[in-house]
Amino acid sequence: MNTHLVVIFLVAFGKATVEGQKSCDIPKVLQGTWFSWEVGEPTTTTIDEWSYERQGPKQGRQRTECVASSRNGSDHTLIFKGSECYTCVKAFPRTLNVFEKFETPCVTLERNEKPTIDRICRGLRQDQQLITLFNKNFVPISCRSSLEGVWHFAYQNRFRFTGECDSPDAKIQSCQTPGTQFLIQNQKFNITYRQCQGMDGTFNGVVEFSCLGDWFIGKNHYFAVVNTKESREDEKYRCFLKNRDDDLYIGASITAECNTLKTVEKSPERYRVTPVKSEVVEPGCRFPQNFTGEWINTANIDAEVVINETHIIETYYPDRARYRRTIYVCREQRDTRIMMARLTVDGCQKDYICFDFVPRHHNVIRYRKGTAVIKNDFSTVCSWVQFPNKEEWRYDLYLAAKPVPVRCPVAGKFNFTQKGESPFKTRILGGVTLSPRPDIRCKQNISDFSVCDTDQKEMAIDADYCLSVDYLGRPVDIYSDPDYRMKCIGYWQENLKSYLITYDDLDPLSKYRCWVYQRADLNRVLMSQAVGAFCDVRQDVTSWNYTEGAVVAVDMTEYERERDQCPMHFDDGENPWQETENYIKVFPWLIYRSTTSAIDGTVNAFLVSMAALLLKLLF
Repeated sequence: MNTHLVVIFLVAFGKATVEGQKSCDIPKVLQGTWFSWEVGEPTTTTIDEWSYERQGPKQGRQRTECVASSRNGSDHTLIFKGSECYTCVKAFPRTLNVFEKFETPCVTLERNEKPTIDRICRGLRQDQQLITLFNKNFVPISCRSSLEGVWHFAYQNRFRFTGECDSPDAKIQSCQTPGTQFLIQNQKFNITYRQCQGMDGTFNGVVEFSCLGDWFIGKNHYFAVVNTKESREDEKYRCFLKNRDDDLYIGASITAECNTLKTVEKSPERYRVTPVKSEVVEPGCRFPQNFTGEWINTANIDAEVVINETHIIETYYPDRARYRRTIYVCREQRDTRIMMARLTVDGCQKDYICFDFVPRHHNVIRYRKGTAVIKNDFSTVCSWVQFPNKEEWRYDLYLAAKPVPVRCPVAGKFNFTQKGESPFKTRILGGVTLSPRPDIRCKQNISDFSVCDTDQKEMAIDADYCLSVDYLGRPVDIYSDPDYRMKCIGYWQENLKSYLITYDDLDPLSKYRCWVYQRADLNRVLMSQAVGAFCDVRQDVTSWNYTEGAVVAVDMTEYERERDQCPMHFDDGENPWQETENYIKVFPWLIYRSTTSAIDGTVNAFLVSMAALLLKLLF
């Protein structure tokens, strides 16, 4: 019994002694067998819980023991003891399959000096070259975050040939199959190279890469890959580099190193890529003829939209890339709903989506979009349940890129007061005037809102307008220009609210502005201007701040004077398809037809006589 107690005590004491001596903890993410290119030669590194072993053709086999460690976020600092000296390694885990490191030369200490992290790592410099280590027992990772899409590419390699090899058949394809049971399909991509005439370094072939993960350093997007068909380790691992702001160029290393990729432009190998669609869909229907043209989609950061008889091509420009392009193909139409095949941004696959259009009026196409599904069936895609079921919703807008002004729904001469975060201010359109204007003494200044041109198609807003007149009742200030000029391009009524779209080339925020307007009295109109080209569903005529998507609200009262010649007009937009403008009416006079009968001739003669009599009475 006593013997067993002594054994248990010694084991416990020994374990406590070991734990007391242990001051280094190598994390699991760094443990394993790694390949790297160090000191100009391929190197194999093996890391376990306690030790760090490195082996290369020239440097031989070096084994060190870990004696101290520290952690700062995801970065690890480790101290290793060799036979005669200490080494500091600062490791940066990038993915499960890749980490990078800084390493100091071997540091020899004095006899009584302790191997602290501050002492051993004193020689680390921020401008050192990072060394990239690739896991030999790698686990492939989905390529979706690294590279997703289909591209045609042209490439150049500074160490093989001069110039750029651009073959129409060269292609990068990285397409993920959602829901597949074979996950390996989502963990690799292919680069198809084609030989260019006159360039000896080019070749025909397909290279298949498996993805090892990706990471960001500032705006640089790195991702590591492994060539699954390559047996040579120094040719097996590669790094790629993209930039968030310019994703149409990709840099690649030609060795198993990521430190050669500083910028995309200076990479050893560079790809100039152009997105393409991998599938071709035959159209099955046609859009209304008045849809054809160039438009702006206000629901997608003012994306550029081109519509022809069968296709909608939508291109938008996000903050972190050059552009993104989606193509919709008309497949089937019933009533106002049109089922479309959508060729997605990355070009890998197609799905189906339903649009519910309102017939075009003025320069506006109103629509709403359903949920995208993978099934090619109208009753499924365009079922009413596919559209978002919200208590409050409104149609999205396509606005004409080159709008034609229409008659404004609100016309006349108004005195207004305003409230908002961005009120109308006095400014000089076109810059400072060429010559000084006459000095005018103004007894009363107001804020003026006028729609007084002949066709009533342009709104003029003057934040500080001189109201004074001379002894004949004529305006004194005939030289001042309005501060804002906006063309009316469309209006309608929706959700019992009247909406107006205006266009102003000089607006620095958005050329298109949405307004909510309402007639409050016989000669009083309320209006609210939105932040941009569309109105929030919560915005009404009293909205004036960002919480409801507005910037200013105006309360206008009509004040037309005798000589203003500015009649008042109001249209609530209930029927935006109604023609309200003045058009030339052509009368088909029948008296000039040679085939008319005698009776028709008598009637025509009577009509001409009556017309002549009326003209004589009137003039």
